[in-house]
Amino acid sequence: MNKKDMLLEYLKKQDGKHFISAKILGDSLGVTDRTIRNYVKLLNDEQPALIESSREGYRLSGTPPKVIKESGSGSHIDTRRFYILRRLIKSSDRGLDLYDLADALYVSDATIRSDIANLNRLVTKHELKIIQKDTRYILKGEEKLRRKLMIELINDSKPAKGFLEEEIQIFLGDISLQDLRKLSKNNFERYSILPNSYFFKNFILHLAIAVARAVDNGQLEQSSYTINNRNSKSLNVVRGIASDLYNQHKIILSEADKDELAILFNGQLKDEKIFIDDCINTNISKALEHAIQEISDVYMIDFNNENFKTRLLVHIQNLFNRLALNKHARNLNVLNIRVNYPVIFDIAVYLASVLSNDLDIKINDDEIAFIALHIGSYLNSKTSEDNDTKTVIITPNYLSQQSDIQKFIQEEFGDDLFIVGIYEDAGDISSIPAPELIITTESMEQFTNDFVGTDIEIVSIRKFTTKHDATLIRRATEKVKHKKFLSFLQEKIPELIRNDFLVNIHDNSSKAQIMRVIADGFQQKGYVNEDYLNKLNERERVSSTAFPSGVAIPHTMKYEANKTGLMILKPEKQVIWDRNEVKLIIGIAVNKEDSHMFNLIFPRIIELVAEPYNVNYLVEADTRKEFIDRLIDLIAEGDYFPG
Repeated sequence: MNKKDMLLEYLKKQDGKHFISAKILGDSLGVTDRTIRNYVKLLNDEQPALIESSREGYRLSGTPPKVIKESGSGSHIDTRRFYILRRLIKSSDRGLDLYDLADALYVSDATIRSDIANLNRLVTKHELKIIQKDTRYILKGEEKLRRKLMIELINDSKPAKGFLEEEIQIFLGDISLQDLRKLSKNNFERYSILPNSYFFKNFILHLAIAVARAVDNGQLEQSSYTINNRNSKSLNVVRGIASDLYNQHKIILSEADKDELAILFNGQLKDEKIFIDDCINTNISKALEHAIQEISDVYMIDFNNENFKTRLLVHIQNLFNRLALNKHARNLNVLNIRVNYPVIFDIAVYLASVLSNDLDIKINDDEIAFIALHIGSYLNSKTSEDNDTKTVIITPNYLSQQSDIQKFIQEEFGDDLFIVGIYEDAGDISSIPAPELIITTESMEQFTNDFVGTDIEIVSIRKFTTKHDATLIRRATEKVKHKKFLSFLQEKIPELIRNDFLVNIHDNSSKAQIMRVIADGFQQKGYVNEDYLNKLNERERVSSTAFPSGVAIPHTMKYEANKTGLMILKPEKQVIWDRNEVKLIIGIAVNKEDSHMFNLIFPRIIELVAEPYNVNYLVEADTRKEFIDRLIDLIAEGDYFPG
């Protein structure tokens, strides 16, 4: 969606009740007042009298447009359609009423019918189907396929690295996010605090909100929490940050703001345990637990992460206090978040609706956008944790030993290792999710006993690190990556090779006949369209897909299948495939949305089947299970992982 259409979408949300100044609109879209005037002119040229103008700004005319432009297609799903799909998944066999949906979404029944048609094209790719009974729509298909669809949609919508930083910078305006990060980091280091990346990102988010409040003269007047130790390390860090903010930007944080920031350190400092439950309104805590459970159930992703819940609980308590004083936090970036991250925003809306009902409060879009930032940050961090090696450092906190080792690891390994905690004793690890790698200056014997029976890799290094230590860590990291890749193969390969996708050819079929078998097999299961065979032949005309090793891998030139799969064909007699005799054929269908996943596997398969003995090893498998086991063994051989 371009910014002109974003402007129209924004004005629609205001229901035409009030004029909105060009400055506010420009700030929301990140453009100048003049650009807003140009957008208005273009929109009114496309549909006369669509937008009214006055000295106060702009609003939609009394007759809003009936046609709403949609952005993109394919894997993109906008907020309204995701809302409908989410409710279809949850409603199960009862389904949803056409006219109830139209009323709930303030659109025509024709718009809902169009949305359902688009959604049906999407769910069909996942072996699901939306059927209509009278005026009700019902999503049909297995529960595991519904769950998989929801998870894939959310995974596709997870913000990329840098998402949080970009949104916070837009939110801060002229104040540099880099300055906030730098002065925070300096104060953390001054007190020898070594935060993990998730905590630091969330601290910066809360600091940015506090700074924005201060700029608008909306500082907190009273904290929700009581920190009895007024000389605590956490408060001293925050005071240092507040002092730097004043010296550099003349921004004043209230004492209540400082307390709110200090409470975020709960669980980060071993000698400063704050019992946050004693500081939180019990009703708010219960409401958030209910809301977290709801979004976990509805969106089929585990949001029951203690760090995430604690940070969000602090924010919701602040929100509740502000609403009690009739104070609202402005978020000029709400439109950008809503449009660019519709699924994330939908999750935030759902969570806010549960909180609103349980606490009898009204949460507006600005506040929902802040909640969306928390959710986006968590999903982003969860993605990093899934991809990177979760690492714990265990070493005495003597002089600068912990910080020196952390810096060494970050300089040598960058983003490959995700440091989830730094501790003095192995007993502290029980309070966090199990790491994949432990780096310690203690003896190996102690840790081998503590973690016997686990898959955790343990590396013992010197207190004063050397290149040899880096080599040891790198080897352990490679072992972890190999284990993760092996688990990935064990999950994905059986999904790619269905029970009926291993075919034994008993007659003297020709290349053309086998190509027809592949095309028909994929088409009957909904993996490809009718033109798939033509596209296979088009690829063969460019260059044969057969190898001298005795394998052929027919595929199209583009990834454009409806679903991704591998079809294995084993002829009793070798087939003449152009200039080669082949004894194994691997037919391929790839949906472009699976391209990243497939590209982790496909190059390795090509590399392996170029060798005749590997082809013979696969051909000798008698059953689908045996073929899959042999293929996984070959791919993972030699501790292989893609990288």
